[in-house]
Order: sequence, then C-alpha cells, then structure tokens
Amino acid sequence: MALPSGPASEAPNHPLAVRMGVIAGVSHNMVIGTVMGSFGLMLASAEQRLGISGEQAAAGIPLVLVGSSVLAPFVGVLIAKVSLRLLMLIGALLTVAGYLTLAFTQSYALYLIAYGLLFGPAMSLAGSIGPATLVTRWFNRNRGLALGMVHLPVVIAVVPWTLERALSVTSPSTIYLVIGLICAVLMLPLVLLAVDHPPGNAETVAPEPSEKRTADGSLSMVQLLARPRFWALSLAAVASMTSSVLLGSLLVPMGMSWGFTRPEAALLQSIMSLVGIAGSILFGWVADRIGGGRALALIGFDCAVLWVLLLQHPPFWLAALIIGLIGMHGAGAIPTLGRGLSDAFGQASYSRGFGLVTLVGLPFIAFAVVGSARVFSVTGSYDGAIAAISAFFAVAIVLGLYGASGAKAQAPVSAVA
Repeated sequence: MALPSGPASEAPNHPLAVRMGVIAGVSHNMVIGTVMGSFGLMLASAEQRLGISGEQAAAGIPLVLVGSSVLAPFVGVLIAKVSLRLLMLIGALLTVAGYLTLAFTQSYALYLIAYGLLFGPAMSLAGSIGPATLVTRWFNRNRGLALGMVHLPVVIAVVPWTLERALSVTSPSTIYLVIGLICAVLMLPLVLLAVDHPPGNAETVAPEPSEKRTADGSLSMVQLLARPRFWALSLAAVASMTSSVLLGSLLVPMGMSWGFTRPEAALLQSIMSLVGIAGSILFGWVADRIGGGRALALIGFDCAVLWVLLLQHPPFWLAALIIGLIGMHGAGAIPTLGRGLSDAFGQASYSRGFGLVTLVGLPFIAFAVVGSARVFSVTGSYDGAIAAISAFFAVAIVLGLYGASGAKAQAPVSAVA
C-alpha cells in the first residue's frame, strides 16, 4: 500500500486548538506545579503530624516519580485506545483525592499511598502525557511553541512563595484541603470541555506502509523500540532531563563545594527555575523552525559547553549565568522532544512514544543523582559527575541529528484528499 502523503506541518490549526492548549496548560500546571511545588515546604509539618523522620517524609516525591515513570508507557497505550478526556478526568480526580487524603490522614501508610498511588498516576494522566498529547493532536502549526507554552512552570514558581506565608496563619491540613479544592474547581470543569481529536481525526501517521502500522496509523511500543531514531531522540532528550533533575537535587551541595554559601547556592537553584520559564517558550519556537531533532542537537551542543565551564569553578556571577542558561535549555527539552517524536512518528504515535521516553529516562536520572553523590563522597568533588554529564550532552548532539534524519510523518491520504 502507498505511504501516507501530504505536508502535515502546513495544515492550519482548528479554531478549538487554543482552547485545548489552555485546558492542557491548566491541567499540567495544577498537577505538577502543586505536587512538586508544595512538597518541600510541607515536609516539616508531615514529620510533626505523622510522627515520622525526615527521611520517611521525603519518600513521597521518589514514589511519585517512580510511579509516574513506570506507569507512563501503559498510560501512553491507554491514551491511544481510550478517551483522552476520560483519562485526564481520572487524573484530575486522583489529584483531588490525593490532597484530601493528605488533609485528613494521620497515617504514614496513607501518606505514602497519596503520593505513590494517587499523585503518581495523576502525573502521567493529567500532568505530563495527557496534556502534551492533547496539544500534539490539536496543533499542526507552531506545535513546539504550543508545547512550550503548556509546560511553562507558572504554578510551581508561585506555590512555594504562597505556602510559606500560608503556613504562618493556617494549619497544614487546611492548606492541603484548599489546594485540593482549587484543583477540583479549576481542573474538573475544564477537562470536561476537552475534545479527544480535531473534527475529522486527521492526525499525522507514521511514515511507514499501512501494513506496518496499527489501525490508527500509529506505531506500537514494540515497533517504536525497534526504531533507532526513537532511541536517538529519546536519549538526546534524556540528557537534558538528567541534567535538570541532577541540578535540582544537588545544586545546593554542589554550589557549597565550590565555596559558595548555602543562601548563594539556593539562589542559584532559584535562578535556574526562573530562567527555565523562558527556555520552554524559546526552544518550542526553535523546534518549530528547525525541527525537534535538530533543536535537541542544539541543546546538546550548548549544554556540553556550559557543563564544561562549570569544571572551572567560576565566580558566583558567572556560575549564576551558566546555571541559568542550563536551566533555560533543560526546560526546552520537553517541547523539542514532543516536536521531534510527532515529526518522526506522527501525532498518532505521540502518547506511546512520550510514555516510553519517561520510562527510559528513569534509570539514567536515578544513576546520575546517586552516582554524583557517590563521586563526591569518594573524591570530595563533583568534577567527575560534571564531566560525565558534559560527555552525555556531546553524544546527544549526534543522537539529535540522527533523530532528525529520515522520513517525516504526514497526513493520511484521505485527509489530504
């Protein structure tokens, strides 16, 4: 059978695309922004209320990350087969249920359940894969920019500042309850307005003969895993994800090892997050102009240089500039990956592909964080870990360029006609 034909990227966006983008942005921000933004500030209150140690309380976020990463491939498959609106609604309900559980529980077991079994699946359904898939399906033009806008970390930038002041005037239980109610009021009505597909359902399909695709024009998980281009795009993006999580976890001790004070090192972390807001939009726009794979290669080149500069242990002002630029590039990984996957394998394959990338990245991220801490404990320096991340980015340049090669996904023949 003939390959699909027609330039998918030139098709205009449906008038409802902007609405879908708003729904996706609110869902992403309310789930990831509130969970990740509130966790650190609520740790002390969790210790006191549940009578647990700091290490026990800190287990919440690892459970969220492991739960969402392990479930991500299955969520990607479900999204391709089941109503996206229904799955995002389930994610919204799980988010609300998680905060209600935290508001009323006195049990450490329920505390862990809230993070692992409620917030974990919610992250995949309504925080990452669901919203990104909704945008990918509805945007043909400026898809990378739309993904960048949706992933702007607006809520996560506001929540810590707000909660710090709220804790001085109200109880942690009330705060959890209010967050849950806000999530319910904002997410549930909006998610119900989501529409799974644009009218006509003319998603771009994988550039393969129809007998090598599934019925909806997508590639199965096994087929994606058998494509070298998928691995190239995945690992190029995982380099940025690993970099971001590593700095988010270890930047304070890393900065102190360079001779900075704890407040100075914490300021570096804030600079990285704030500058990252610009990176999400910038690299989404870049991906629309040069393609997702080439944008990932550009991120790899820039970050390889920036991480090498950190080996020089620069003064604070220069370290702040470098860390800010690394944060900007790291925030650009998701929209560039989204553009790259949909360009290479079609909008119909996006949810499966993004879910698999999330799982692929988990061992790299875990090894980087644990390994970097180990390197410091043995050598008294993070230089070995910094050099390894820089080398990973150098490899990502080649991987991104390879991922950009080959046939591009196009609209189905019937849609072109």
